[in-house]
Amino acid sequence: MSYRILCLIFLFLLNTVSTANEDQFDTERLPIGNPETKYNYCAVKLDRIFDTNANTEVTLEQLIERFNKFRIIMLGESHTNELHHEMQLNIIKGLFGAGLKICLALEMFNESQDAVLDDYIYGKITEEEFLDQSDYFNTWGHNYRYYKPIFNFARENKIRIFGINIKHEYASKIGSQGISSLSPAEKQAIPGIDTTDIEHRFYIKTAMEGMDALSPGQFSKIYAAQCLWDAAMGDGAIKVAKENPESTIIILAGSGHVAYNLGIGRIIKKRSDLTFSSVIAIDVPDTIKESAMMKVKTSLKKEKKEEDEKKSEKEKKMPPMAMMHGSGAMGTTPYKIVVRSLADFLWGVHQEKQEKYPSFGFSIEEKNGQGFMVKRVIPETIAEEKGIRKGDVVISIDDKSFPDMAKLKKYLSFKDWNENISFKILRDSKEIEIKFLIEPNENQ
Repeated sequence: MSYRILCLIFLFLLNTVSTANEDQFDTERLPIGNPETKYNYCAVKLDRIFDTNANTEVTLEQLIERFNKFRIIMLGESHTNELHHEMQLNIIKGLFGAGLKICLALEMFNESQDAVLDDYIYGKITEEEFLDQSDYFNTWGHNYRYYKPIFNFARENKIRIFGINIKHEYASKIGSQGISSLSPAEKQAIPGIDTTDIEHRFYIKTAMEGMDALSPGQFSKIYAAQCLWDAAMGDGAIKVAKENPESTIIILAGSGHVAYNLGIGRIIKKRSDLTFSSVIAIDVPDTIKESAMMKVKTSLKKEKKEEDEKKSEKEKKMPPMAMMHGSGAMGTTPYKIVVRSLADFLWGVHQEKQEKYPSFGFSIEEKNGQGFMVKRVIPETIAEEKGIRKGDVVISIDDKSFPDMAKLKKYLSFKDWNENISFKILRDSKEIEIKFLIEPNENQ
């Protein structure tokens, strides 16, 4: 396996707070983080915002007002979830509309790309030029269309954007060979890596579904790479905040870097006196699946109701209106139970049934000769289902050839569900064609 791919797959796992198998490895209910809230749960309701420190729901307007006292605000995301990005944009618009001067600090870029970001924000280059000059499709890889509304709003309102991450090659090398493999020059080029936090390590172990039990050596290396990303973004955010003292800095990063304030937040707390807060989107199912305990509770409530109905109207005591409203809301509004220390604010969004834009699930090497060699096909993806194999050479897509890998990735990122696509492949010295309708893999 390519170690760069290994690190990217790991990063993908951390982009969402919950894991595929919630029964075994539920990262949303760990007793870690804020000692005042880590042993308590809360019900995050659909389309509601929960203040975990105050233990109460707040409106968007109240959330924006509470953000007035913080210099840095971390907004967690799953990179390919449109609703998470809508949450981020709503908060950005709210802060901007309230008159705050704001800057965006993004996980997807590093400091060397700041000049291109400035050129785009101030209208010196087009979107097409921005994507090419920032090397977006090689630097990041997640579909640009998820982020486009945020970039559009920033450009329209001249909101500066900064890159706060570090170049991927450092994390890739650490993830494959460990920190000791870095040269003295490489160690000088990266921020200090802190791997000593027990709770943070436990969180990453849980997110990786106990990988340390099967491969402790490899886990330690990948964990160090994760800590590098957190350190880079924490230091990057501190730098942006100090260079823009009148601005509120809004970090957009994967939820794995924001959860429990143990990733980026831990670095900011240890290395500065800057105040910060965190928001994470919680994917709430449309319907509530009752556990055995909840069924017992429902049964008891039913029995109580039957008893009350037997009483005369004069003997009944009407509960306060606030209590009636709260009880009704919980019974009819979908919700999800998570630990309160997960973030300072939790925003309930609809649990998506599928991603808005297709992801094909294969990686390629830079063009060499006739085309681009497929170096990995991820299991249970569209590429595997449709027969694309490791070692295939992609000659063209939809009869279009591409001068470099970025152009090919860009073309694929603008394909939609239910569109036809055709790959011309060189396999074992024979040219074949793989044509199909782009539909979700049954496992996706």
